[in-house]
This record gives sequence, C-alpha cells and structure tokens, in this order.
Amino acid sequence: MKNSGFGLRHFGAALLVGVVAGAAARRYVDARMRADADGGPRLIDWNQARKAALRMAQWEQAPVQDREYREAQYMRLVKQSEPLIAEYLGVQLPEPISRVYVHDRREWLEANFVSFAHLFQPVEDIYARAGARSTAALLMGDVNGRLVGAQMGVMLGYIARRVLGQYDLSLLSPDPEARGALYFVEPNIANVQQQLGLNDEDFRLWIALHEATHVFEFEAYPWVREHFRALLQQYFDQLDNQLETIGSSLPQVLIRLVQGWQGGQHWIELVLTPAQRAIFEELQALMSIVEGYGNHVMNAVGKRMLPSFEQIERRVAARQSTKTLIEQLFNRVTGMDLKLAQYQQGEAFINQVIALRGRSFAHRVWEGPANLPTMAELRQPEDWVARIEWG
Repeated sequence: MKNSGFGLRHFGAALLVGVVAGAAARRYVDARMRADADGGPRLIDWNQARKAALRMAQWEQAPVQDREYREAQYMRLVKQSEPLIAEYLGVQLPEPISRVYVHDRREWLEANFVSFAHLFQPVEDIYARAGARSTAALLMGDVNGRLVGAQMGVMLGYIARRVLGQYDLSLLSPDPEARGALYFVEPNIANVQQQLGLNDEDFRLWIALHEATHVFEFEAYPWVREHFRALLQQYFDQLDNQLETIGSSLPQVLIRLVQGWQGGQHWIELVLTPAQRAIFEELQALMSIVEGYGNHVMNAVGKRMLPSFEQIERRVAARQSTKTLIEQLFNRVTGMDLKLAQYQQGEAFINQVIALRGRSFAHRVWEGPANLPTMAELRQPEDWVARIEWG
C-alpha cells in the first residue's frame, strides 16, 4: 500500500463502511444539542465513543515532540509540494493551502469525532423516527447507543494509533466555500520513521505530498465535492426507506448474505439493496480514483523530489505486508481490506490510461461526473478510454 496513512480511507470503517470515505464537518456541538433535546433513542452515544477511543488510542504515551518546529516543517513541506502538483496536474488551487495542523492522537480523535457526529446525524434522525414508533426501541435505545458508541470508539482509537496523515475535506459542511484541512499525526509519523530507519525530512515530505494531492482533487475541481455530497444524500435516502421497512426486508438481507457469501463477495456488499449497491459502486469508483490518482501523483512527483523515494516505498510496503492476525481481522470486519483493494485498482487504472493515451488524457477524469470510470471500467481501462475518446 502506498498511501501515507488511513487518510480519507479511515471513514469507510464506520457503520456506513465502504460507502463514505473522508467526510468531515464542524457541527458536533449542534448535533449533540439536537440529539439531547429530542429525547428519543440514539444510535450512538458519542460520550461513550469518546471515552473508549481515548483509552484505546493510548494518547498519553505518544505526545508531540517539538510541536512548533514540526508545525513549521509541515507547512514548508506542503508549500514545497504544491507547485509541483499543480504543474503535474496542469491546474491551480483557488487559494494556496494554509490549513495545516500537527496533531497528537487525542487531537486527531477530537477532530474526527466532529466529522463522525455530523456524518451520522441523518442516520440518527432516521433511527429516532423509527424508534419513536417502537416501545422496545425506546426501552433499548440508551443501551444500544452505549454499545454502538463503545464499538465506534474502539474502532477510532485503533485507527488513531496508526493514521499518519489525513485530508479533512469538510464534505458535509453547509458552506459551499468551506475548505479542507491537512492533519499530520506526528507521534505516529515519528514512530514509523524511526522503526523503518527513514530520513526525517524525506519521510514527512512523502506524506505531505500525498495529502496535498487530495487538496487539489477536491478544491481545484469543485464538482468532486458536490458530486460526493449528492451520492451521500442518495444513499441516506435509500437507507431511510430501508429502515422504515427493516422488519420486512430482513429476510431479503439474509438471503443476499447467504447467496453472496457462497460467491465470495465481501459482507459489506452483501447487505446492500440493488439501489444501494448502485450508489455504493459509484462512491467506490470515485474514491478509487481519488486515492489511486493520489498515489500516482505521489509516485511521479515524489521520484523527482526525493532521492530516497524508492527506499521509503520499499520499507513502507514491507511494513504493510506484515500485518498481525488482529490487524487482518480488523481490516476484514471494518471493510478496510475492501478499500485497500479498490485504491490499488484505482492506481493501476490511472497508470494504464497514461500508458495508453498519456497524462493529459488521463486528466480528463477530472472534467466532470460523466467522465468518472465505472467499477467495470476501473477493471478494464481500455473501455473507459474508448468511451471518453469516442463519446
């Protein structure tokens, strides 16, 4: 895996795993106030989630060393990356990258609780409406909320111990002009750098380059953010319909699980209705391109910037290939394994298109939603080339 960290990918490991990756906003307090005022059953107890996450993250054992120096360093590395990415992509950002933050694990968690709480608000609303009509749901709502909150917290705490860099794209902010932010989880970066024996500056530039590429993908091409938002809204609409009829739809879900499991499909894909699967595949394709193109740009530009680029790639790849049984199980249960496969496929797609038609032709994926590849085209880049070339 060539990504700098979980980044956008880590959001796929939530209740909507495999459907969203990287959503972020700044509305946690408002969401909590609404949930408390409603008095109805809550899907997630965020206080419980926060406590569990902080315990799991062991953040007290991993402080940021030389914070002021590191903040200046990451800002400098991002600024160093920005013109080279702009040159490679042939596009400029509306505004220079300025929101660069150094976090410890606790600070990263706090930033992402904001994101998750807002992300799950539509699902919370659906759950509350369904629970209001059910005495059992009202009685069990608080217990369920604490249980789901604890599970969510353990998952986020686990990720907090491993994530290196993240582009928080403020996806669900109601402000259309909202800009994203770059987070660098310095204690984790320092640990990996020391474990792998990598150069301090080079390794951090390698991470900054990948995360800065995500800024270009969402801010230099504004339609990407709006398209992502639209797909999420469609998914939430479908989820609302499904939860309204959850009792009657449960047998169909079980049938899909049995049939799909025999066919070797991932469990996440098996629980989706046909309409949800269509939206899911569009989001898969979009995020595969976002991450795959990010990897491609990091490779192309990184080789020019970093004499130690190949060494970093080899050592990071070797580290990723030696996962413990617990890590493998976590990836399978949360869907991380599915996401990793998608992003590798996205990078392979971009590389193949460039080999067939060159870099400028590959850049056409950023012209609009109609130019995004389907999942089938990701597996067969020649089909995408033919459609774009003759369509």
